[in-house]
Amino acid sequence: MEVKKILVVFDPTTDTQIALERASLIAKHEGSQLHLFSCIHTKLPEDESGEVDSLIAAQNEILEETIAPLVERGIKVTTEIKWKKDWYKAVVKAAQRSGVDAVIKASHSHSATQRLFKKTSDWTLIRQCECPVLLVKHKPTGEGRKVLAAVDLRKEKDAYEAINANILEFCQRYVESDISEVHFLNAHKDLPTRPDRGGMIRACGVDSEYVQLSANLVVIGNSARSGLSAAVNSNTAERVLDDLACDLLVIP
Repeated sequence: MEVKKILVVFDPTTDTQIALERASLIAKHEGSQLHLFSCIHTKLPEDESGEVDSLIAAQNEILEETIAPLVERGIKVTTEIKWKKDWYKAVVKAAQRSGVDAVIKASHSHSATQRLFKKTSDWTLIRQCECPVLLVKHKPTGEGRKVLAAVDLRKEKDAYEAINANILEFCQRYVESDISEVHFLNAHKDLPTRPDRGGMIRACGVDSEYVQLSANLVVIGNSARSGLSAAVNSNTAERVLDDLACDLLVIP
Protein backbone atom coordinates (compact mmCIF):
# COMPACT_ATOMS: atom_id res chain seq x y z
CA MET A 1 0.00 0.00 0.00
CA GLU A 2 2.18 2.79 -1.30
CA VAL A 3 1.32 6.34 -0.34
CA LYS A 4 2.66 8.41 -3.21
CA LYS A 5 0.20 11.28 -2.96
CA ILE A 6 -1.73 12.53 0.08
CA LEU A 7 -4.58 15.01 0.23
CA VAL A 8 -4.33 17.07 3.40
CA VAL A 9 -7.41 18.95 4.56
CA PHE A 10 -6.47 22.49 5.58
CA ASP A 11 -8.53 23.93 8.43
CA PRO A 12 -9.00 27.67 7.76
CA THR A 13 -10.49 28.21 11.24
CA THR A 14 -7.26 27.58 13.16
CA ASP A 15 -3.55 28.35 13.01
CA THR A 16 -2.63 24.84 14.19
CA GLN A 17 -2.60 22.37 11.31
CA ILE A 18 -2.02 19.00 12.99
CA ALA A 19 -3.12 17.11 9.87
CA LEU A 20 -0.43 18.85 7.83
CA GLU A 21 2.17 18.21 10.52
CA ARG A 22 1.36 14.49 10.48
CA ALA A 23 1.34 14.42 6.68
CA SER A 24 4.73 16.13 6.48
CA LEU A 25 6.29 13.40 8.66
CA ILE A 26 4.84 10.70 6.40
CA ALA A 27 5.95 12.57 3.28
CA LYS A 28 9.50 12.93 4.55
CA HIS A 29 9.73 9.22 5.33
CA GLU A 30 7.82 7.84 2.33
CA GLY A 31 8.74 10.45 -0.26
CA SER A 32 5.06 11.28 -0.72
CA GLN A 33 3.70 14.33 -2.48
CA LEU A 34 1.25 16.45 -0.48
CA HIS A 35 -1.82 18.14 -1.93
CA LEU A 36 -3.06 20.76 0.53
CA PHE A 37 -6.79 21.32 0.00
CA SER A 38 -8.72 24.23 1.46
CA CYS A 39 -12.43 24.84 1.05
CA ILE A 40 -13.83 28.20 2.11
CA HIS A 41 -17.26 29.80 1.97
CA THR A 42 -19.20 32.66 3.49
CA LYS A 43 -22.55 34.22 2.72
CA LEU A 44 -22.22 37.24 0.45
CA PRO A 45 -24.76 39.62 -1.12
CA GLU A 46 -25.46 38.86 -4.78
CA ASP A 47 -23.84 42.11 -5.89
CA GLU A 48 -20.66 41.25 -3.96
CA SER A 49 -19.78 38.14 -5.95
CA GLY A 50 -16.48 39.74 -6.93
CA GLU A 51 -15.45 39.42 -3.31
CA VAL A 52 -15.08 35.67 -3.82
CA ASP A 53 -11.95 36.12 -5.91
CA SER A 54 -10.47 38.38 -3.26
CA LEU A 55 -11.15 35.87 -0.49
CA ILE A 56 -9.68 33.02 -2.52
CA ALA A 57 -6.57 35.09 -3.24
CA ALA A 58 -6.16 35.84 0.47
CA GLN A 59 -6.53 32.15 1.31
CA ASN A 60 -3.96 31.28 -1.34
CA GLU A 61 -1.45 33.58 0.35
CA ILE A 62 -2.07 31.76 3.63
CA LEU A 63 -1.51 28.37 2.00
CA GLU A 64 1.67 29.48 0.28
CA GLU A 65 3.02 30.82 3.56
CA THR A 66 2.05 27.58 5.30
CA ILE A 67 3.80 25.27 2.84
CA ALA A 68 6.97 27.35 2.49
CA PRO A 69 8.84 25.58 5.34
CA LEU A 70 7.87 22.18 3.89
CA VAL A 71 9.12 23.10 0.44
CA GLU A 72 12.41 24.23 1.97
CA ARG A 73 12.73 20.75 3.52
CA GLY A 74 12.39 19.16 0.09
CA ILE A 75 8.76 18.06 0.38
CA LYS A 76 6.73 18.46 -2.80
CA VAL A 77 3.47 20.28 -2.03
CA THR A 78 0.66 21.49 -4.27
CA THR A 79 -2.35 23.55 -3.18
CA GLU A 80 -5.99 23.80 -4.17
CA ILE A 81 -8.75 26.12 -2.99
CA LYS A 82 -12.47 25.66 -3.62
CA TRP A 83 -15.38 27.95 -2.85
CA LYS A 84 -18.03 25.51 -1.61
CA LYS A 85 -20.50 25.52 1.27
CA ASP A 86 -20.53 21.72 1.59
CA TRP A 87 -16.79 21.49 2.17
CA TYR A 88 -16.58 17.85 3.26
CA LYS A 89 -18.17 16.66 0.03
CA ALA A 90 -15.73 18.93 -1.78
CA VAL A 91 -12.91 17.04 -0.06
CA VAL A 92 -14.25 13.71 -1.33
CA LYS A 93 -14.48 15.03 -4.90
CA ALA A 94 -11.00 16.55 -4.67
CA ALA A 95 -9.58 13.22 -3.50
CA GLN A 96 -11.19 11.41 -6.43
CA ARG A 97 -10.14 14.07 -8.92
CA SER A 98 -6.54 14.21 -7.70
CA GLY A 99 -6.09 10.43 -7.53
CA VAL A 100 -4.57 10.52 -4.05
CA ASP A 101 -3.62 7.42 -2.07
CA ALA A 102 -4.81 8.77 1.28
CA VAL A 103 -6.66 11.65 2.92
CA ILE A 104 -5.48 13.18 6.21
CA LYS A 105 -7.73 15.41 8.29
CA ALA A 106 -7.77 16.75 11.84
CA SER A 107 -10.58 15.24 13.90
CA HIS A 108 -12.48 16.57 16.89
CA SER A 109 -14.81 14.70 19.22
CA HIS A 110 -18.57 14.97 18.75
CA SER A 111 -21.38 13.81 21.00
CA ALA A 112 -23.50 10.82 20.04
CA THR A 113 -26.41 13.18 19.33
CA GLN A 114 -24.31 15.32 17.02
CA ARG A 115 -23.18 12.25 15.11
CA LEU A 116 -26.74 10.89 14.88
CA PHE A 117 -28.52 13.96 13.60
CA LYS A 118 -25.82 15.72 11.63
CA LYS A 119 -23.59 14.60 8.81
CA THR A 120 -20.18 15.37 10.24
CA SER A 121 -17.20 15.73 7.98
CA ASP A 122 -15.49 12.69 9.50
CA TRP A 123 -18.40 10.39 8.73
CA THR A 124 -18.69 11.76 5.20
CA LEU A 125 -15.03 11.05 4.51
CA ILE A 126 -15.16 7.57 6.05
CA ARG A 127 -18.23 6.60 4.06
CA GLN A 128 -17.45 8.18 0.71
CA CYS A 129 -13.68 8.26 0.25
CA GLU A 130 -12.32 5.43 -1.89
CA CYS A 131 -8.88 5.66 -0.27
CA PRO A 132 -7.63 5.35 3.33
CA VAL A 133 -8.57 8.22 5.65
CA LEU A 134 -6.33 9.20 8.57
CA LEU A 135 -8.10 11.23 11.25
CA VAL A 136 -5.55 13.02 13.43
CA LYS A 137 -6.48 13.98 16.98
CA HIS A 138 -3.15 15.02 18.47
CA LYS A 139 -0.10 16.99 17.45
CA PRO A 140 2.59 14.51 16.31
CA THR A 141 5.55 14.09 18.65
CA GLY A 142 7.97 12.50 16.19
CA GLU A 143 8.55 9.60 18.59
CA GLY A 144 7.96 5.92 17.86
CA ARG A 145 4.26 5.09 17.75
CA LYS A 146 2.26 2.14 19.06
CA VAL A 147 -0.13 0.91 16.40
CA LEU A 148 -3.18 -1.27 17.11
CA ALA A 149 -4.56 -2.90 13.96
CA ALA A 150 -7.99 -4.56 14.01
CA VAL A 151 -8.49 -7.47 11.59
CA ASP A 152 -11.48 -9.75 10.97
CA LEU A 153 -10.35 -13.37 10.68
CA ARG A 154 -13.73 -15.10 10.61
CA LYS A 155 -13.86 -17.60 7.75
CA GLU A 156 -17.38 -16.64 6.74
CA LYS A 157 -16.32 -13.03 6.20
CA ASP A 158 -14.60 -13.42 2.83
CA ALA A 159 -15.49 -9.84 1.96
CA TYR A 160 -12.95 -8.64 4.52
CA GLU A 161 -9.99 -10.56 3.10
CA ALA A 162 -8.97 -7.67 0.86
CA ILE A 163 -9.32 -5.19 3.72
CA ASN A 164 -7.26 -7.45 6.01
CA ALA A 165 -4.58 -7.67 3.31
CA ASN A 166 -4.44 -3.88 3.03
CA ILE A 167 -4.17 -3.51 6.81
CA LEU A 168 -1.37 -6.10 7.01
CA GLU A 169 0.52 -4.45 4.15
CA PHE A 170 0.26 -1.06 5.83
CA CYS A 171 1.51 -2.46 9.14
CA GLN A 172 4.37 -4.28 7.44
CA ARG A 173 5.57 -0.98 6.00
CA TYR A 174 5.44 0.55 9.46
CA VAL A 175 7.43 -2.31 10.99
CA GLU A 176 10.03 -2.15 8.23
CA SER A 177 10.37 1.58 8.79
CA ASP A 178 11.36 0.82 12.39
CA ILE A 179 9.34 3.76 13.67
CA SER A 180 6.41 1.87 15.14
CA GLU A 181 5.42 -1.03 17.35
CA VAL A 182 2.48 -2.89 15.82
CA HIS A 183 -0.12 -4.98 17.68
CA PHE A 184 -3.02 -6.90 16.10
CA LEU A 185 -6.53 -7.36 17.46
CA ASN A 186 -9.22 -9.83 16.40
CA ALA A 187 -12.43 -9.41 18.40
CA HIS A 188 -15.34 -11.84 18.78
CA LYS A 189 -18.72 -10.87 20.21
CA ASP A 190 -20.66 -14.14 19.79
CA LEU A 191 -18.61 -16.52 21.93
CA PRO A 192 -20.70 -19.10 23.86
CA THR A 193 -18.75 -18.31 27.02
CA ARG A 194 -16.82 -15.17 27.85
CA PRO A 195 -13.24 -15.74 28.97
CA ASP A 196 -12.01 -14.44 32.29
CA ARG A 197 -9.71 -11.74 30.96
CA GLY A 198 -8.30 -10.94 34.37
CA GLY A 199 -7.54 -14.61 34.96
CA MET A 200 -5.86 -14.90 31.56
CA ILE A 201 -3.66 -11.89 32.30
CA ARG A 202 -2.60 -13.34 35.65
CA ALA A 203 -2.08 -16.84 34.22
CA CYS A 204 0.16 -15.49 31.45
CA GLY A 205 2.16 -13.38 33.89
CA VAL A 206 1.56 -10.12 32.02
CA ASP A 207 2.85 -7.12 33.95
CA SER A 208 0.22 -4.51 34.78
CA GLU A 209 2.08 -1.85 32.80
CA TYR A 210 1.42 -3.83 29.61
CA VAL A 211 -2.29 -4.48 30.15
CA GLN A 212 -3.25 -1.15 28.61
CA LEU A 213 -1.52 -0.58 25.28
CA SER A 214 -1.93 3.22 25.10
CA ALA A 215 -1.91 3.09 21.32
CA ASN A 216 -1.12 6.21 19.33
CA LEU A 217 -2.87 4.94 16.22
CA VAL A 218 -5.72 2.50 15.61
CA VAL A 219 -6.03 0.96 12.14
CA ILE A 220 -9.42 -0.42 11.17
CA GLY A 221 -11.13 -1.64 8.02
CA ASN A 222 -14.24 -0.01 6.64
CA SER A 223 -17.16 -1.37 4.64
CA ALA A 224 -18.72 1.69 3.08
CA ARG A 225 -22.48 2.03 3.13
CA SER A 226 -24.99 4.64 2.12
CA GLY A 227 -28.73 5.24 2.12
CA LEU A 228 -31.02 3.95 4.86
CA SER A 229 -28.50 1.47 6.26
CA ALA A 230 -26.03 4.30 6.79
CA ALA A 231 -28.66 6.41 8.55
CA VAL A 232 -29.90 3.64 10.83
CA ASN A 233 -26.69 1.75 11.48
CA SER A 234 -23.08 2.74 11.82
CA ASN A 235 -20.12 0.54 11.04
CA THR A 236 -17.28 -0.18 13.43
CA ALA A 237 -15.09 2.69 12.23
CA GLU A 238 -17.84 5.20 12.91
CA ARG A 239 -18.76 3.73 16.29
CA VAL A 240 -15.22 3.96 17.67
CA LEU A 241 -14.46 7.38 16.21
CA ASP A 242 -15.37 9.37 19.32
CA ASP A 243 -14.43 6.65 21.80
CA LEU A 244 -10.77 6.79 20.79
CA ALA A 245 -8.40 9.41 22.12
CA CYS A 246 -5.77 8.50 19.52
CA ASP A 247 -5.46 8.87 15.76
CA LEU A 248 -7.65 6.61 13.59
CA LEU A 249 -6.73 5.22 10.17
CA VAL A 250 -9.68 3.81 8.24
CA ILE A 251 -8.79 1.54 5.31
CA PRO A 252 -11.45 0.60 2.72
